[in-house]
Amino acid sequence: MLTIEEKIRLFESFINIKNGSYSDNIKDDIYEYLFLIKGISSDTNNFNFLNPLNSKNEIEKKIDMIVSKIIMHEHHAGIEDIIEDAISI
Repeated sequence: MLTIEEKIRLFESFINIKNGSYSDNIKDDIYEYLFLIKGISSDTNNFNFLNPLNSKNEIEKKIDMIVSKIIMHEHHAGIEDIIEDAISI
């Protein structure tokens, strides 16, 4: 079982993997919002949305889901609002 610290490191690692598509820009926005603006890398309690995830694959799927939500709804709401909605438990 992964610890919350391992989950945070995996999330950060996966969010920084680039594939040369539009999603790279969105991943940068997610990273900036979560790690730089909110600064949640220093507070594991803010990563509670990772608690139900038990594998690397589930963490990657969570990132893909957040990216997809942003792509589908970015014209309706701000990116920060979409991220907050996606990580709310």
